[in-house]
Amino acid sequence: MFSLSGEDTPLPNNDETIEYNPNVPPSRPRARDTNDAPLEFPGYVLEGELGRGGLGVVYRGRDLTLNRPVAIKVLASTEGSQEQRQKVIEEARRTAALGDRCIVTVYGVIENQGNAAIVMELVDGHELQNVSAVLEPKQIAKIVSETARALSVAHRAGILHRDIKPQNIVVTPAHEIRILDFGLSIEMDSATVEEGFSGTIAYSAPERLQGLPATPATDIFSLGVLFHEALTGRHPFAKLGKPPTISSILAGEPTLPRALRPEIPEDLERICLACLAYQPEKRPNAEEVHQGLVNYLAGQPVQMKDSVVKDHLLNRVEEHVNTIEEWCELGLVENRERDQLRWLYRRVLEGDDLWPTETRKLRVGELGIYICIWTALIASAFTATIYRQDVGVLFSWLLPMGTTLTLGFAGLLTQQLSRKRVTPLFFGAAILSLVPTLIAILTAMVWAPIPGSDSELFQNVGIANRTLFAASLVSLIAAVIRLNRTGVSFYAWVAAILYSSTHLSLLLMAGYLTWQDGPQAVGILSLAAAWLMGTGFETMKKPRFARPFHWLGAIGLVVGLFLLAEVPTLRWFGVETLNYTASKGWSLALSGFVLLLVTHLIENSIRLERRRIAHYLEWVCPIFILGGLYQAAQSSNPVVGWDTAESIWVTVGPFIAAVAMFIALTARTWRPRFMLSAMVGVALSIQLLEHHDLVPVRFLMLAVSIVGLLLAAAFYARMELATHSRKSEKPPPPPISQD
Repeated sequence: MFSLSGEDTPLPNNDETIEYNPNVPPSRPRARDTNDAPLEFPGYVLEGELGRGGLGVVYRGRDLTLNRPVAIKVLASTEGSQEQRQKVIEEARRTAALGDRCIVTVYGVIENQGNAAIVMELVDGHELQNVSAVLEPKQIAKIVSETARALSVAHRAGILHRDIKPQNIVVTPAHEIRILDFGLSIEMDSATVEEGFSGTIAYSAPERLQGLPATPATDIFSLGVLFHEALTGRHPFAKLGKPPTISSILAGEPTLPRALRPEIPEDLERICLACLAYQPEKRPNAEEVHQGLVNYLAGQPVQMKDSVVKDHLLNRVEEHVNTIEEWCELGLVENRERDQLRWLYRRVLEGDDLWPTETRKLRVGELGIYICIWTALIASAFTATIYRQDVGVLFSWLLPMGTTLTLGFAGLLTQQLSRKRVTPLFFGAAILSLVPTLIAILTAMVWAPIPGSDSELFQNVGIANRTLFAASLVSLIAAVIRLNRTGVSFYAWVAAILYSSTHLSLLLMAGYLTWQDGPQAVGILSLAAAWLMGTGFETMKKPRFARPFHWLGAIGLVVGLFLLAEVPTLRWFGVETLNYTASKGWSLALSGFVLLLVTHLIENSIRLERRRIAHYLEWVCPIFILGGLYQAAQSSNPVVGWDTAESIWVTVGPFIAAVAMFIALTARTWRPRFMLSAMVGVALSIQLLEHHDLVPVRFLMLAVSIVGLLLAAAFYARMELATHSRKSEKPPPPPISQD
């Protein structure tokens, strides 16, 4: 790693290419004076000096044999550099074989009287640094796109450039580009271990400054620095008007281009910052950079994630989140407001997450793709199941198989073309289409339903429950594998759907259709086990993958408890005291109290997604509790064998008590949905008392008015005299990146 006398010492010459090797004593190129014999190379004439650098001097010359102008780079004559010069010569010979239109053509290598030189194409044009200030962003994008394309050609041939910078990019009058100085190139698969450093420090990747060998990713980083400078006119690591330093490059926090020039298109900033990712594995390859810029120039979506912006946002968001937590402790914001802000910050951090249905940036073409794929999936599902006998056995599996293969091929194609935004959609749809495909094939070739069985869901079309289970399980495994390989949360949602399908088909295999209502409700309630899978993902610090399983578990819990109430639950447990209507209403209320308990448990969770689920469950709880108790209170004879008027209080009393409970919950925790429930409950309580003639109407209205006013006065007094209670200590929430 390089070390300077001061941590923030600017680089001595940002544009100079240097050669450094720890095993070779430092030396400078030997200056030629008037006593030196003039350079001579048979067949060539040197006409004048064009420039010089760390590797030698470039002359304008003429090839006498072909009578054409050429550029002749005479390698520096330094002590002990013979081996190094030979290496550069060999690399130049390899570069000559590339033959790309954007790479300066190497005509040959010449040697005479101990001097070595590389003969190259003489390019008429201007260095990029001299013209970038007058170029539009689209023109710069075209130049960088061509540079990236040429680099991809070199990288595929196993050759690195190692010194990409504006001085080595020449723009011709025809707006074509030429890449100079491939003399620093090196074979990636070379058996020789690279020692030291070659290149320009200001354009070098952090890992190169730390002494690691060059890779294709180091060329991409240099390209990102060049791109940033061309767009903004400033080096990405120049801070507060000061030149870039080694420490600023190693810090890995480039200036955002749009912070300097807001008119820069967002897509260009995304590509530029992707190239400047600190970790080499997070940078795109040259072909992906080229394809992204081609998409931008064609007006198509750019599907490239940049870790630089995410890291930048993460640092800022963490600061804001910590401030919000302090505000919450001081009572400046409520818990729900805190959670809403955390939710918005989390969406900002996640960005698209390569999520195909991200509506914030949904385009018309993409919307058409989604609808068409959904149509194809529905057609495949209907063909393999409901209309299987109508279309014929052969067609019933050929169509789903063709759909699956087509979607899979489209996923591979878009992946090769770096269309990362729609690639998960095609692969996810192919995985879902695999279910009807396997159902049709297994039904035609392996399994048939048990004749005359009442437990087969699709008995009438000849599909066995075990076929549904096998197809769902195989597709679930495929979704999990894809999720593990890509880390795209879309596959977690696909996996959650297939998990529910696998779970339900397993219930069918266990004879679900022949069960009584109670066991059937418990079977649906068992879907809540998806919470365990979500918890497992959270343990692995992958909360994005846990989200769909938490929601699936919540849906299973609500639906299962509702179905239990429909049994009804009290009758299932042998409680026959109430009539059927009252028993059903109380069973629904009992399910509501279970939901209220679950809501209370998860609303205090340190996990944001669980608290969000609790927020929605709080709307369901009053519906279950008050709705069920109101249904029971409607009955004139709720208790079996007790026909007196007093029996009505058995159901009306609990309803009024539940209303009082929601009033207390509103006063204690302030939940708008609880307050709304309490207000509706008060109105329904008055209606029930009048409906059953339990209290004279005139007395009822007077008493309600007086009690209401007295309670209002009491609450006002409490509000004036209340003191802040000591808040119980809670574990701190996890960082926003893990929530």
